[in-house]
Amino acid sequence: MRGNGPTLPSTSVERLRLLFLTVAAGALFGGYWFLVLVQDGWSERNRACGALPGIEEFLDCSTRILVLQALVPLAGPALVAVLTVSAYLAAPTVITHRHGARPLDPWPRAIRETVERAGLDRTPTLMLSEQSGPLWMFVYGRRNRHRVMLSSDTPLCAVTDTERVTATLAHELGHLRNRDVDRTYLAVFAVVSLALVTIAPVGLSALLVTGPTPALAVTWRDLVLALLVTGTWAAVVRAREHDADLWGGDLRPGGMLALLTGGKQERRGLLRLHPPHERRLRVLLDPDLLLRPSAVEAVATGIAAGVVVTELGVSLRTLLPVPPLVAYWVAGLVAAVPVSGIVGLAVWRAGAARVLTRLQVLACGLGLGAGLVAGLVLAPRSGVRWSRWIPTAPDFTAVAEPTEIQPGTAIWMTVTLLALTTAVTGWLALAARAWAPRAGTRAWRYTAPLAALMLAVVLGTWSLAARLAASEQWGAADLARLMITPQAALFLLVLALVALLAPRLPLRTAAPLLVLVLVLPPSLLILSPAPPPPVTTRAAALPDSPQAGVICLGLFTVGVSGFGAPADHAAKARLGETLRDSDDGLLRQVGELFLRGARTRSQDLEGLAWTAFVRRCDHLRRYHDAPVPEPVSPFPTEGW
Repeated sequence: MRGNGPTLPSTSVERLRLLFLTVAAGALFGGYWFLVLVQDGWSERNRACGALPGIEEFLDCSTRILVLQALVPLAGPALVAVLTVSAYLAAPTVITHRHGARPLDPWPRAIRETVERAGLDRTPTLMLSEQSGPLWMFVYGRRNRHRVMLSSDTPLCAVTDTERVTATLAHELGHLRNRDVDRTYLAVFAVVSLALVTIAPVGLSALLVTGPTPALAVTWRDLVLALLVTGTWAAVVRAREHDADLWGGDLRPGGMLALLTGGKQERRGLLRLHPPHERRLRVLLDPDLLLRPSAVEAVATGIAAGVVVTELGVSLRTLLPVPPLVAYWVAGLVAAVPVSGIVGLAVWRAGAARVLTRLQVLACGLGLGAGLVAGLVLAPRSGVRWSRWIPTAPDFTAVAEPTEIQPGTAIWMTVTLLALTTAVTGWLALAARAWAPRAGTRAWRYTAPLAALMLAVVLGTWSLAARLAASEQWGAADLARLMITPQAALFLLVLALVALLAPRLPLRTAAPLLVLVLVLPPSLLILSPAPPPPVTTRAAALPDSPQAGVICLGLFTVGVSGFGAPADHAAKARLGETLRDSDDGLLRQVGELFLRGARTRSQDLEGLAWTAFVRRCDHLRRYHDAPVPEPVSPFPTEGW
């Protein structure tokens, strides 16, 4: 779309963002699998923490381990990035040597005129390959040093079949004009690197290290990730062909029509990298076809974002000294920024061009929500209880299996998520219709941050609610009362009001409101977090035995909600008295901490005691000589 101000990113850029988001999610799990999940060294470190005499030393030691376990998986994306960039830098030299190419000199007249008419900032180098055969061309190289590889028969064809040569060259120059050459090669090498670092090694490792059941849990997730990445990469390549066709059609309109009408088709196969000529011809004649958002792309985006926010939320909950809801909002923002640039931009562009229908808005919103639900199920790290099959797996307190959510709560959460994602896509369509006619494409600069913030709140809140619902089996009303504190309610209220009023206001008036909602409410939420209100809890009898194994088995069986609400100081005092008589020294200190928090009515002390309680029982279950019996779900969540 063209308009006042800068042009919007092309559709191939949207798909490229989705590809990189998916690659990052897959590489993150690869790092977790090899550096955390199947590493025996973490068990020894945890045993050393469990042998410390003081509860403060135990908490400090176990926290350091959790922070390391949250950071080391980042080596997966880092390794993929290093391999991708290295291959990208080496590719031009390798391609040139493989083709035995040399600079074309002199240039045939038709080729020179086509390049001059293109008006590129930098003239590419035309390379003549030693390989003969039918006419073919492709672009490669790096930014500011791009090259066009020509088959050895091109100079002759430029004389005998000038129209076909110039049209093909115009298409290739369109790739340079759209600046998609570097992005395409980075995408190709990112996919290959992910396959080498994560997809193939993780699947093979699961077969060798674990039994059939966990290997199956890994393999089907591996296959879905491979299909998602491969399909997205093919979509990137196909979209860039449409973009190059449109630009080449402006440069050589007659030649492009003739080329697509009678040109050679790509062979049909399992993975088509070029759209059929019939489709390319329809887009060339009607470019608005590219502006219509895709529900399938929305689903794929939701899956990748769901995996990222689910995995990243667990890590940020450990790393950031902020309330859990804020940590998950940050994780949601990391995923929401590319999501707003994929699904959000597609809806906004179509709305601004007046080619968007209500059915498309609904399909994109529902597709995004459905993909997020699927991403929660697919999340390999925190969606599967690996310690069930790998005894030393250090992930027990980070797991929230979706199958543990009560059916009624799961239905309510799914319907709510679908409604919220549809509301966001509807708002984007409304904002495009209101602002684009007055401000052109410049309006997207103001729309994108607010859309990303709304999506971040939706993603983060829903992901945390899913984790609590799975680990504690709380109902919908309890989840709402627990997470929506006064400060959170204020933030959500301001965000909703700005979202409703902004499209009705001039862009200059809406911009200060955007700054307000981006800065003020989150600051209040972080600087003065309010204690969560009481939630309804089910009655649970405290263990009547001083044995640590019996006490911890009761914790594993009934979960946090069975031991009193966060503000129930009397329940915490009773729990403290029970723990004070335990036969485990660290649990006795935890009991004293509970009693001190109850006397001073300090939820901070009680939260610290609860964290220590959960961690100590987790250590006794997995790292002690006489472990706690294997618990049934649900498992409690730290700090709640």
